[in-house]
This record gives sequence, structure tokens and C-alpha cells, in this order.
Amino acid sequence: MLGNYRKRIAAMAIQLAKDDPQLVKEVIARLREAGDIEADDLVYLDRIADRWIRIAQENQVRGQRR
Repeated sequence: MLGNYRKRIAAMAIQLAKDDPQLVKEVIARLREAGDIEADDLVYLDRIADRWIRIAQENQVRGQRR
């Protein structure tokens, strides 16, 4: 049961990184600054947010070309 709960939480965190990557990056930065997490914690989620920020920027450039 705990495994399913963790999987659902992980899936929600990943979806949030896709939906609002800037928010995810800000929260991770605040947690690191406050010392609530280690510098290397949540790196995977941070990378997902970076990827979706890059995708949004590329889509914006494509939209401006039309």
C-alpha cells in the first residue's frame, strides 16, 4: 500500500513539473536554501522542470514564426 502511495505522489510531482515548471524550480530552490533538502535532492524533478521550460520556449518560438 505504501508503494502505491509513493508512486501516486511521484506521478503528481512529475505532472506538476510539466504543468508549472517554474513553480517547481522555485520551490526546490527555496527548500535547498532553507536547508530542508540536500543540494542533490530532487535533481530528477528539477531536470524534468528544465526540460518542460525548454519545450515551452521552443513552442513559443515556433508560434512566433507563423
